[in-house]
Amino acid sequence: MSAARPYKVWSSDRQIKKSVTASTLADFITKAKEKLGFSSDRPVTVVFEADGTEVDEDDYFQFLPFNTTLMLLGSGDAWKSQSEAVGRDEPDYMMPDGREVSDRLRQLATGLKREITRLITFSNDDLTELAQMSTSALATLLGETETYAQAVQEACQRHLDERAQTSEAMELLKLYHKAREHSPYVEGEETVKRQKFANT
Repeated sequence: MSAARPYKVWSSDRQIKKSVTASTLADFITKAKEKLGFSSDRPVTVVFEADGTEVDEDDYFQFLPFNTTLMLLGSGDAWKSQSEAVGRDEPDYMMPDGREVSDRLRQLATGLKREITRLITFSNDDLTELAQMSTSALATLLGETETYAQAVQEACQRHLDERAQTSEAMELLKLYHKAREHSPYVEGEETVKRQKFANT
């Protein structure tokens, strides 16, 4: 039996979108019916959400890419184009193992695939998300090995640490500057020079 793969399934009115992992077309139909609230004995047709093309062969089903969006049509239901109805996502994206990944993480990974140095422009929140997400999930998004993904995560963490150290150093400088302005016990460089000049 083929390994289970992630798909998305929409109701015919495009009001519900669910995630399904299935190994065969029959398995997909069974799970999709359950997710969309169809009775198990209700006849259905599986079509592509994008253009309404029917998927009725398991051999063809096996060649569909991960996260292909399909639609389940019951008797009397008709396929409608995207412009005719608006649906809602549940969830944003699924990995092959069924884990959900946000669209934001996908965007970040896409940016890194194009240019790894973009990492230094990411916000602290983005760096934290990348550093803390599953290494295998990041590897899949990057299209790279887990070793490479781990190196990316370590780079994210190092950059976070460096930013934290820089922030701490800046705070110390601010405190020192404030102390120079308000404390009679901290003499500025110009004051010391004037005292030396007066003593000569």
